[in-house]
Amino acid sequence: MYTGFFIVKTLPEKYYLTHFFELLSYIEQTSQHLLSDGQRAKLLDFRKLDEQSQCLLVRVINRKRQFVCEADLDYSEITDYERTFGTLYDAQWLTLACEVQLPQQLLCELNKTQLQAIAAEHELPSPPVKSAKKSVWFEFVSANFKQLNLLQSHLYTHYFTSQFKQDFEYLLFLYFGKLGGAFAQFSMRDLGVMQTHAGRAQTNAHFDDYQEAQSAFYYSRLYSELKDMEAQRVLEVAKLLSDNGTLQPVGQLAQIKYDHLCYKLANLVAEFDMGLSESLLIQSAHPSAQEKYIRLLYTQGEHARCKQQIEKVIEAPSDEKLLFFAEDFYRLKFTSKRTSALTDMLRNSGPKVALDEAYKGYVEQGLVNQFARKGIQAVHCENMLWRALFCLSFWHELFEDQRNAFSNEFENTPKCIKDNTFYHVFEVEIEQRLSTFKNNDALLSWLVKQASERFGTHCRLMHWQPDVLSSLFEFAKHAPIEAVCAHLRAMSKDFKSLKDGYPDLMVFEQGIKFVEVKAPGDSLRRNQLITIQKLIRHGFDVDVQSVEWRVEPRQPYVIVDIETTGGKKEHDKITEIAMIKVQDGEIVKEWQSLINPQRRVPKYITELTGIDNDMVADAPIFSEVIDEIDTFTQDSIFVAHNVNFDFGFIKAEFARLERPFRRAKLCTVQLGRKWLPGHASYSLGKICQDLSIELKGHHRAYNDAAATVELFNLINQKRIDAN
Repeated sequence: MYTGFFIVKTLPEKYYLTHFFELLSYIEQTSQHLLSDGQRAKLLDFRKLDEQSQCLLVRVINRKRQFVCEADLDYSEITDYERTFGTLYDAQWLTLACEVQLPQQLLCELNKTQLQAIAAEHELPSPPVKSAKKSVWFEFVSANFKQLNLLQSHLYTHYFTSQFKQDFEYLLFLYFGKLGGAFAQFSMRDLGVMQTHAGRAQTNAHFDDYQEAQSAFYYSRLYSELKDMEAQRVLEVAKLLSDNGTLQPVGQLAQIKYDHLCYKLANLVAEFDMGLSESLLIQSAHPSAQEKYIRLLYTQGEHARCKQQIEKVIEAPSDEKLLFFAEDFYRLKFTSKRTSALTDMLRNSGPKVALDEAYKGYVEQGLVNQFARKGIQAVHCENMLWRALFCLSFWHELFEDQRNAFSNEFENTPKCIKDNTFYHVFEVEIEQRLSTFKNNDALLSWLVKQASERFGTHCRLMHWQPDVLSSLFEFAKHAPIEAVCAHLRAMSKDFKSLKDGYPDLMVFEQGIKFVEVKAPGDSLRRNQLITIQKLIRHGFDVDVQSVEWRVEPRQPYVIVDIETTGGKKEHDKITEIAMIKVQDGEIVKEWQSLINPQRRVPKYITELTGIDNDMVADAPIFSEVIDEIDTFTQDSIFVAHNVNFDFGFIKAEFARLERPFRRAKLCTVQLGRKWLPGHASYSLGKICQDLSIELKGHHRAYNDAAATVELFNLINQKRIDAN
């Protein structure tokens, strides 16, 4: 019997230091050229420190806050703190808070009690009341900062910082190739919390030269700090970037951060300085900035300049979504056309398909079920199908070729995908691969071979789900091969734009077609339209199918009732199931069975249902009927009185056998209150009595299900009449 326990891994005493040396090893192997002379000298000096000094320094620089209190540095590996601190202080690795250039920065990190202690220690006049908020005390102490004798302040002599912290942040930036990579990830890896590519060679630097790395770090930090900047600082940075003499970004990452920073700043300063905002929009190559600038010009009545800007984008588009916007905006504002491409596609989607409201939040499955009733197979595909196709078509180039090697074991996305340069780097290999896809058999053979050889390999771009692979293999059998190659080429050239936005369903009807499903209130997003247009242009058949919530009489419903050993699905088990399939108000199929719960039936349950231990002793266990239940309820709406009870128990039984159970569902209690109002009680016994529905042998599954069928038909007729 499972008793339930966790095996907790523990980290060795000096794990922080071990991880820091791991970081240094990467830097020394790959990124020495990205360090300044001063930084290289510091790393050499660090290695010369004694081990306890190294341990303490790494603990200090890894703290989130700028300042550290000595009381918070009680670690077992540091046995002589006073000597160790003295060594680092004398060598200027550590600096007391009272000695830094801007000592008032410590105030930001203190709590209210500490701020009050400073005020009392220096006998500052007219302090706030003790109950005042921390912000009030912070402003008070800050305003009197010049009166503080920092050299004698207890707090300022017990808090310290390290300038090496800035170098440490830069080392982490070089290692992860971005801000946000945390030193704690090494620990999470060792604890087994984070999955990595262990054993991966670490041979690639993220940047080509020092200037590129410094520029990327500068603009990445500036962008990260923006969310916490005060208004005055925001304005200062905005003016700095609008100045033509400011430091220009070097390299792709710096340019991306610079463009996004200009766009964000333009939005933040718009209400204070419209001219400055416009200047930043002009400087930014971010697609959203260019779009906003075009809209701004049009709003200001600068139609000629607006038109010129649109034509400039169309002539040399930097982004598919921006190009789509520019073309659409041009048609709307400078031609006689009055509707957007998004609106046109929805309008041209043909008549709406009626689905029962039970499919709200489950609309794709509703359409799949409707196709199934017509004898047509349809499967969910969306983005995962296309990502799997892309990855398995070019697996070696994406994940194994040294030109696209990962920099470290924590990386999940290939460099050329992050840079959107896959086709540029691997054009020869891509075209050679596509030339081998001469027919569907060749494509299928390649995909099966790649999947069998790489199955289960960790990959962020795709998931090894059996249903995705089976759908992919069916796709390979039927898809127009020229269209497949054309779209794979397009994905290779611009994976950033074509990684998502794909239609919901793949339908096998005289070949294959793809269907994007839109429920009432849903809109067609720009990225979806771009992807759909690409698929159509490449030769795929794609429809946009709108749906309306309306009772479809031919929709099959399965009315279900169960009996159990108790009311808790987590602990209790099913003793009896009855299912009755209804279509057009008529019973078309029935299924019922006692179930052996593999535990004793409590006496009070026997008194309620009449089901005892002898009756279920020879009945099948749930695993023996699971396939029959799955098949019987397939493509139907699950209906029950208090549906969450019955559905929850069946879903729990499926889950115990590691199988999913997903069905649209309706509750005759909820529907009864809406469509049959005015009854004192909506319990099955009471409502059946009120409506003269025969219910003999209450609390036996088939009897309750049969009564619920009559109740549901009454409700459903009212729903149909209201259409």
